[in-house]
Amino acid sequence: MQWMKSLFIWIALLGLMVLAFNLFEGSRRDSSVKTSVNTVLQLAEEGKLKEVKIRDNVLTGITTEGQKVETGIPPGSDLVSKLIEKNVKVDVSTPEHSGWFMTFLISWLPILLFIGIWIYMMRQVSGGANPNSRAFSFGKSRAKVYIDEKPKVTLQHVAGMEEVKEEVKEIIEYLKDPVKFQRLGGRPPKGVMFYGEPGVGKTLLAKAIAGEAHVPFISVSGSDFVEMFVGVGAARVRDLFETAKKHAPCIIFIDEIDAVGRSRGAVNLGGGHDEREQTLNQLLVEMDGFDTSEGIIVIAATNRPDILDPALLRPGRFDRQIYIPRPDVKGRYEILKVHAKDKKLAENVDLEIVARATPGFTGADLENVLNEAALLAARRGKNAIEMEDIEEAIDRITMGLERKGMVISPKEKEKIAYHEMGHAIMSLMVPGSDALHKVSIIPRGMALGVTQQLPIDDKHMYDKKDLYGRILTLMGGRAAEEIFYGMEGITTGAENDLQRATELAYRMVSMWGMSDKVGPLAVRRTVNPFLGGMTTSVDISEELRKEIDEEVRSILVKAYEETKKTVQENAEAIRAVVKRLLEKETMSCEEVVEILRLHGIEPVNECKKEELKHEKKEQVQEVIN
Repeated sequence: MQWMKSLFIWIALLGLMVLAFNLFEGSRRDSSVKTSVNTVLQLAEEGKLKEVKIRDNVLTGITTEGQKVETGIPPGSDLVSKLIEKNVKVDVSTPEHSGWFMTFLISWLPILLFIGIWIYMMRQVSGGANPNSRAFSFGKSRAKVYIDEKPKVTLQHVAGMEEVKEEVKEIIEYLKDPVKFQRLGGRPPKGVMFYGEPGVGKTLLAKAIAGEAHVPFISVSGSDFVEMFVGVGAARVRDLFETAKKHAPCIIFIDEIDAVGRSRGAVNLGGGHDEREQTLNQLLVEMDGFDTSEGIIVIAATNRPDILDPALLRPGRFDRQIYIPRPDVKGRYEILKVHAKDKKLAENVDLEIVARATPGFTGADLENVLNEAALLAARRGKNAIEMEDIEEAIDRITMGLERKGMVISPKEKEKIAYHEMGHAIMSLMVPGSDALHKVSIIPRGMALGVTQQLPIDDKHMYDKKDLYGRILTLMGGRAAEEIFYGMEGITTGAENDLQRATELAYRMVSMWGMSDKVGPLAVRRTVNPFLGGMTTSVDISEELRKEIDEEVRSILVKAYEETKKTVQENAEAIRAVVKRLLEKETMSCEEVVEILRLHGIEPVNECKKEELKHEKKEQVQEVIN
């Protein structure tokens, strides 16, 4: 508690003051020269003693030269009367009785203060944040054991991962009825590893297991095992499994196991770590040591399976590794329904459209979208969350806050509008392109404008035509600048578009074998897909590298020429849309298409938001109601 910490600080300050006082007194006394009574009398007779002070039978005198002398007064001595006869100034002080409290304060408080500081430091090292911890309790596990009080999350709160839920249900059923699975000679997995990108729901799924299973649930983080002292982590692992055996059948959940399960030895590029390696060795031994008939199942979660030690993932330890992917459009729709149950949605909210507008979002991202939308609606004084609030929340999360106060000249604003309309016209005219959703010239984050598309459904594989169409759409902004302003009027706004188009072309040629000239070769590879998918090149000849560069340049130049041709053919309609866009700053796909049709242009891709094939509209309405 805070008041206890303040009290401790004041006691420490008081002790330091007492120590300083004792040191000062000691130094003051040490400056006096101790001598005999005869010497004092001799100094008095010679007239060299100026004055004396007598306190507690101790005489302290000052000579005419300023030297301090000190001596004791024997009982019954007439020393004082002799000094008075020699005209020496005598000052006799009354003895002070400090009492037992001051004696204790001066004598014992520094020692007790030192002991208290030592105990406090030991508690901090051994886990003083835990009120149940004591000094020297290094080897005790910090795991939380849920027996009667389980997390309120159940499998009904987990959506978008039906196959994983089936695997989890099998584990729960085994813990409830092990005979059902053992009658044919089978054994359950000793360990189950959940891995996937951050936010996909690994920890949420573990909490759901705790809510569903009627067995003790022991939860611990991988970082809880690693301490500054070597051997502490191994002792905590032993204590963890001893606790599990006492509560068997039970589930052990280790979150972020990569904190302790990194590869050992030369494979680990980060170098050796004695404490972590000993902890990992003990974990491997414990997982080998318990029998599945005891009913102990270990579940772990990580987003870095690429750095885990191979011995940890072999059969007999973590028998199953379950990958939890980002949810597809159907999964996102199911997740949105779960998070919308406690939200008050307006009638114009279409969760299908929200699911399509959030490709690549994880469950945590979707929950954040609805939460941000609720905050926006409350800030605007609304009684329900409307569709515009959700769209604003998506834009804020993906592109940043609106910068309406940013000063942009009319000429620069016009260039931004033509740039964005270049992207928009290509998304409408390129066959198979994702449907256009809206065009905006309001600055957000680092972008001065945005053209947003909505995919009809998630794609897991892309053919050459899809990828080439995406390059055409990326080239639209730069092509529009050249068509309407000439080469002298092109801007730096196409920097990111050109980078993405070039990277996509390189992947087509050097990774996916989509070039007739280069052939079906893969000369680049993806390293560590869980940290952004960084690509590196393998060793190739200079001739092959030159052919790849030429083929990439050929693809980009061809795409740019086609894009310029499409923009040129629709120049008059684009001017009309830009004029309207400068007035409104944001236009929907329907508004753009309406102006295009007035100029006799029929888009290849419609703005109509097709309903998802796997869900019915009534399900969305049920959530809204």
